[in-house]
Amino acid sequence: MKNNRIYKIDKNGRKRRVFWVYGLKVNFKGKNNTIIIHEPCVRFRKTTIDCQNGSTVIFKSSHTKLKQMTITVSDGNYLEIGHNLLPNTNCKIRVYRESGLKVKIGDNCMMGPNVEIAASDAHCIYDMETKKVLNKGKDITIGNHVWMTTNVAVLKGVTIADNCIIATNSVVTKDCLKENCIYAGTPAKLIKENINWYYHFPKDGEYVENVQ
Repeated sequence: MKNNRIYKIDKNGRKRRVFWVYGLKVNFKGKNNTIIIHEPCVRFRKTTIDCQNGSTVIFKSSHTKLKQMTITVSDGNYLEIGHNLLPNTNCKIRVYRESGLKVKIGDNCMMGPNVEIAASDAHCIYDMETKKVLNKGKDITIGNHVWMTTNVAVLKGVTIADNCIIATNSVVTKDCLKENCIYAGTPAKLIKENINWYYHFPKDGEYVENVQ
């Protein structure tokens, strides 16, 4: 198939085409797919991207590692991953089966093991009388500095505000619009306000502000 491209863009905005990226397996299915990786590049380890027919995947510059991650984008859809995404193993991002969908993940986000982000249900549910589709896919926007913990599912049509935490085993089906909050449950609901988080714990007697 034609017009499938992988590009790297350096810090001066110069773009060059590359034909492989260490640790990344790309399956181009169809044509006119584009993957753009900004330097300094995220480090891929056993990561797979499936692209089909006019899809776009963008990685902003990063100093982190993507390991054992699966990304599927198809049908003219768009995925943008911000600076320094830090995912654990077996995370999945799916922007497929329907067209015109966008998923944007902000900067400095973290994903625990087995997190899944899905902009479509992948299979059609419809009303038998009206034949109207009941579960159309919708865009997903995840803000900056969001921590999605273990076994979290982020489903179609939601927005998650900056500096939030999505608790273990939660399913996000509605917007989480208030910043600096913890959301938990199925469906996820606000359970605590006025929080923030950091990757490391401070040492005894040390304020968090001193370790950032």
